[in-house]
Amino acid sequence: MAEESKPVNDNNIIFERRKFVRIDGTFVISYSDVTGQEPKIDLSQTKNISVGGILFTTGKQYDPGATLKIKLRLPDAPDYLSAKVRVISCKEKLKGILYDTRVKFTGIREEDKDAINKIIEYNAKGKNTG
Repeated sequence: MAEESKPVNDNNIIFERRKFVRIDGTFVISYSDVTGQEPKIDLSQTKNISVGGILFTTGKQYDPGATLKIKLRLPDAPDYLSAKVRVISCKEKLKGILYDTRVKFTGIREEDKDAINKIIEYNAKGKNTG
């Protein structure tokens, strides 16, 4: 049976609503709330990534629409990816301690998009072999 969150047509084919290919990937990420008086920088790990955004764990629940600043190190990238993101959703995973936070890039440099695309392409090639 198809998941309720994904649209299904008459032939029971599931369509993905996302605009971008998203891959599972664990990368170290730092983040801070840019609206705070003294932005505290926290460290975490990503769960998945796309050119459009990231899913990662946070130690605080953020309201949808909140703006965060992130810094992420990607394999083979010459520098950190640094960008502002907007919180799309924040789902509690461990009561009062851990949250899955889904964010969308509000501005990303072309070289950072290219670095993410390289990771996605590499991952796709690895899954299509053998």
